[in-house]
Amino acid sequence: MKRNVFSKISAVLVVVLTLLFAFGCAQSSSTTSDPEPDPPQLKYGEIKNIVLIIGDGMGIEHVSAGQIYEGKQYGFSSWKYTSVNTDSVDTIGKSFITTDSAAGGTALATGQLTVNGYVGKEWHGRDVETILDRAKAKGKATGVLTTDNLYGATPASFSAHALSRNDTEDILNSQLTSGVDLLCGSTASACTDKADNIAENGYTLCTDFEEIENAKTAEKAYWQFDMWGYNSDVKLEEVTPHALEYLSKDEDGFVIMIEQAHIDKYSHDNDIEGMVKSVASLNNTVEAVLEWVGDRKDTAILITADHETGGLTVSTSSQSHSDIATLDNKKLYYDWESGGHTDSKVPLFVYGINPDYSWFGYYKSHHLIKNVNVYHIMANLLNNGLRYAT
Repeated sequence: MKRNVFSKISAVLVVVLTLLFAFGCAQSSSTTSDPEPDPPQLKYGEIKNIVLIIGDGMGIEHVSAGQIYEGKQYGFSSWKYTSVNTDSVDTIGKSFITTDSAAGGTALATGQLTVNGYVGKEWHGRDVETILDRAKAKGKATGVLTTDNLYGATPASFSAHALSRNDTEDILNSQLTSGVDLLCGSTASACTDKADNIAENGYTLCTDFEEIENAKTAEKAYWQFDMWGYNSDVKLEEVTPHALEYLSKDEDGFVIMIEQAHIDKYSHDNDIEGMVKSVASLNNTVEAVLEWVGDRKDTAILITADHETGGLTVSTSSQSHSDIATLDNKKLYYDWESGGHTDSKVPLFVYGINPDYSWFGYYKSHHLIKNVNVYHIMANLLNNGLRYAT
């Protein structure tokens, strides 16, 4: 009798150990780039348009600097807010060094952590679906609008696939076959030199902002304007309403990524004036989006960054800050820690939705998420249509 009991206990232990071993293997086979499943939903709703605005290199101190410079509080600074960790991985999928715009942009665009320099690819080097791909599969119009060249790391992450952000030819060719309805960036010869390829892939090229009304009748649009820097002829906030109008012709809605790239570029140079004027442009762009939205209840807006640049700190008094700038008769005290990217957290502001940030498994907090979770929020909107948050 004792032998039979012992045999039964042994058999149960074998089953339990086998299950534990299988679970452990499953856990160990996952990587930091695995996407999170969609969170449970409260109800279906009305959101059909998603506007993602990226301030490249923009930390919360950059936003503060812009507000000090303009002498006002930005409206978006009072939106629902959380902090975002900016991560990338090494070639074996483990946490790596401070992210660059390629890996940071890819995390936002795809929900996958990847290697610095990769665009639209996960860390194994495989192409990965972007949020614009998912939107297109849902029948929505899609767009990329940036003050950078279209082959810049951030716009490329949303519209192309390449193993190096420096593979300009591969990126441009990939964009032309991406199916993205609107591709708009700063004037660059590498882009306009591909006029024949642009036409062959069904895009209509427009390089004169005065002709933009006619350009909005095109089936697919490829726009190139002088948007480089705060002294440019055409401002991001001027192009944005045209881009929204163009994409909104699709009755199923649209998803667009809008990037103010020069916050990062001026921060790399520790150029405080150029940086704050670029932040001001981002705020003007947000205001342009809100003006287009009006009283609509079908559009979500997210504002974030791919990483922070410069390790900036600012104040309205001297305190321990070593530098002072007088901009339009306003004094801004500031310090730059470096001329490169940092691992500082960046902000996420949202309008029209009320995400439960604590659902995400990393921190279980309403005050901190990871960069990949920005993608998960947007993908969840596409999959389940969260209700509009009034």
